[in-house]
Amino acid sequence: MNSRPVLLMTFVALFAMAAIGFVQLTDYSSRPGKSGQAPLRVTDVRLSDTSLADAFPAPGVPTLLVFYHPKCPCTVATVRVLERLQPRFRPKLRITAVAYCPGDQQDTWIESRTTTALSKLASSQVVVDRGGKLCKRFGVFVSGQVLLYDGEGRLSFSGGITPYRGHEGDSPSSLDLLKRINTSHDDCGSWPVFGCSMLSDSERQR
Repeated sequence: MNSRPVLLMTFVALFAMAAIGFVQLTDYSSRPGKSGQAPLRVTDVRLSDTSLADAFPAPGVPTLLVFYHPKCPCTVATVRVLERLQPRFRPKLRITAVAYCPGDQQDTWIESRTTTALSKLASSQVVVDRGGKLCKRFGVFVSGQVLLYDGEGRLSFSGGITPYRGHEGDSPSSLDLLKRINTSHDDCGSWPVFGCSMLSDSERQR
């Protein structure tokens, strides 16, 4: 029996499987998550019964809210982008990392390398968002979404700062965030977010 047709068919099958896998991987890494509508002014959000009640900075101080799922591997790239951008931030800026935590878990559940890295950023703090209450009020559904509120409490940036899922380096969205931190803008920059889903289906419906 001639083995060449068999080898050829095997090669074609393996090539097809590899091509399908590559397409699926590319689609997954470049497909943004579900986006919601963030409040245009932070004063539109009820914070009195949340972990942000005493954490939001005084008027005149821009605030960067970083919403994240402590177990999401994609968000590591978001943190590394922030680490590289921070030395280029000119005005005083407060960074508040909002860590999703299931309602039936203790605060220690958020402990991860992402939480540790975010807590080490200059002028940063980490707050626990039990049951995703803050995520829902700020219209956040995907880990890694960043919201920038200027010193007047107006939304200046909403979206992700990585070019694809889990990818690092400068991107149009990260450079737009940098520009909006360093100079005032009347509009809001909106970008897709590449990361894992933040809330479970039942939490979204509550």
